[in-house]
Amino acid sequence: MDSFAERTKRRLRDELLDAAYDAIVSGGYDGLRMAEVGRRIGVSRQTVYNEFGDKWGVLQAVAARETERFLLDVNAALAEHSDPIEGLRASVERALLLAADNPLVKAALGAPGSDQASQFLTTRGQQVLELSHQRLDAHVREHWPEVPAEDATTCVDVALRVVLSHIVNPGAAPAVVAEQVARVVGPFLRSFRRQA
Repeated sequence: MDSFAERTKRRLRDELLDAAYDAIVSGGYDGLRMAEVGRRIGVSRQTVYNEFGDKWGVLQAVAARETERFLLDVNAALAEHSDPIEGLRASVERALLLAADNPLVKAALGAPGSDQASQFLTTRGQQVLELSHQRLDAHVREHWPEVPAEDATTCVDVALRVVLSHIVNPGAAPAVVAEQVARVVGPFLRSFRRQA
């Protein structure tokens, strides 16, 4: 069982992340101020610096938490289908629909300072990509063990990069993109079903 100090520290971090999320959503990356994050929950600016290091550290922590939440929904879409191609199609569509409606993603791509904040989805998006890759790769390996690990990793990587590309620069409707990804990756996955 966690100690009181550990629970208190975790609660403080959660409250700081909530306050930072609200600050980013309402004012973009430019509106994210350490003093304002602290003020929202009644702690000093130094407390925020101690927890996250700097402004970019706050953004990374908020992005990681939001990615975890996002992946719960995406994994649920995968799990709703026993057929890997249908699961892939459903999860890509759900990911794109969720991203299009996500206030943090909207702020990162279109609010003041979006050139900085959007980096967690683009040029400095390694943390989000790695976290997504870990969770989705584990899900694919658990539910479709007949797909060799290296091939499962490749499928996850291709799908993730397509989804991130469409989040950053939306094109066709989510259902169309999902169908395209399933059509391209589907024959590859089906080949393992026949072999199993």
